[in-house]
Amino acid sequence: MTREKSRCLKGLGNPGGLTFRTNLPLWPKMGLALGAGLIIILGLFTSCTPPATVRETDTLVAALPYEPATLNPVFLSDHLSYTVSAFVSPGLMKLDGDLNLKGDLAESWEISGDGREIRFRLRSGVKWHDGREFAADDVVYTYQLITSGKIPTPHLSHFGPVREVKALDPLTVAVIYDQVYSSALQSWTMGLLPRPASQKSPPEEESLVRTPPGTGPYRVKEWLSGQKLVLEAHKEYYAGPPRIRTLILRIIPDAATAFMELKSGNLDVMELTPSQYAQWSQVAELKKNFTLYRCPSVKYGFLGFNHRNPRFQEPRVRQALGGAIDKEAIVQKVLHGLGRPATGPYPPGAWYHPGDLIPPPYDPQKAQEVLRSLGWYDAIKTPEGKPAPLKLVTNYESKENLLIAEIIQDNWKRIGVPLQIEALEWLTFRFRTITQKNFDLVLLSRHYIFDPDLYDVWHSSKTGEGEWNFLSYHNAEVDRLLKLGRCTLNQDQRKKIYRKINQIMTEDPPCVFLYDGDAVYLARKDIREITPSPLGIFYNVSQWYISGQAAGGRH
Repeated sequence: MTREKSRCLKGLGNPGGLTFRTNLPLWPKMGLALGAGLIIILGLFTSCTPPATVRETDTLVAALPYEPATLNPVFLSDHLSYTVSAFVSPGLMKLDGDLNLKGDLAESWEISGDGREIRFRLRSGVKWHDGREFAADDVVYTYQLITSGKIPTPHLSHFGPVREVKALDPLTVAVIYDQVYSSALQSWTMGLLPRPASQKSPPEEESLVRTPPGTGPYRVKEWLSGQKLVLEAHKEYYAGPPRIRTLILRIIPDAATAFMELKSGNLDVMELTPSQYAQWSQVAELKKNFTLYRCPSVKYGFLGFNHRNPRFQEPRVRQALGGAIDKEAIVQKVLHGLGRPATGPYPPGAWYHPGDLIPPPYDPQKAQEVLRSLGWYDAIKTPEGKPAPLKLVTNYESKENLLIAEIIQDNWKRIGVPLQIEALEWLTFRFRTITQKNFDLVLLSRHYIFDPDLYDVWHSSKTGEGEWNFLSYHNAEVDRLLKLGRCTLNQDQRKKIYRKINQIMTEDPPCVFLYDGDAVYLARKDIREITPSPLGIFYNVSQWYISGQAAGGRH
């Protein structure tokens, strides 16, 4: 493998990003990457703390595999940033561990008979971290900022067909829609911003900082880029201050280093890579002191096609290339059984998932026959008459993605499709793929969005700079169904709509859905109230406590 320096991208805050190009043999080791909502290991690990001699019962240390880009809710675009931001900036609504919608900053709500208005009654006495009172004007301001067109937010269409958001009184907000919006309540899980304290400067200026004040159980005390985030309990949190008063989130770019820190007693919680999952039970001190938590169907991995590339315009080409990938080998050799072959963008077990779909079989012979019948091999030859290689881009921080890329490379070699793998540092990767759309194929994983409305991910209008349909997928029927699903309230009808979308994506695939993956964590046995969920384990961190703490804390 060769390693090259790449220039730091202006404005991305990347201190000397590294670009890797790899053509490694397969090894049964990998890292865990989750993306677009993606967990990707990056940053610089600069120090190792000696093991603590005394267990602090009000402090918890966890490993982050990369540094959040921001904690500002209007700019969030990856899963890790969402997760940490939720500790700081909650929304009106939230999902519980069973994926049920619950009120958060909203104490209650009423939906009009025609479904076109929601009135939220806000909790009284909620305080921002800077001491200001949370009020209806803050909700109105957040909505107006996102929809103003003045900021580069990926959430412009997040709230759907809203006509107006207005404050009826300090604790009541009315949201009026032009038409029924089935994901209306879900959309208000997004974190909120305080209205500016001063009107002397443009309001968006105060709101564009990466750590704006929130109302959540934790506030940012310290952020040392590339090293750690320190969060401290918000003493005036509406549900009472968390029992764990300090969260130290260490940014550790290398999974092996993080694992050593865990074994040395310097970490309390860590997400494991599949290879670490396969070996953790053989480490005596880990079995003695830690509990394993497995969260089902957290993410899906995919090989994305750049639909602007003429070589991928024909759906049968994409189907054939997908059929030449051994998904079961990926699940067993790379994920160590932490998953199953995927059938589409929806999580198994969800009410809208088409449970009867079977993953397409691995059939390289049929794939080769289809590609030949379409004349595809002739269309991709170099001037010298040799097959022109396709280029697959992924992030070098994820050993898992590299191993999967090599399986695909080996599979496709057998059908005469040469593949080059390029592994880039995350910020460089993000800029090239999501911003510039400069790729043939991209290998990533995404956390599931636990709402069937995937308009922002797959609708053909969401292909602009920084938007989530960076594959530039366009299917007129999918566009129509995504719009229809948004304005359909009947769950049985919605189920038919989203199952039809899943079926169309089998026939006209935007990507190869590779696997449906689980996440696994190790946490010290004395940490209480950890409840695994498809959301992960950190969704209820404000309810955790460490055995031995004095009574009190949360109300």
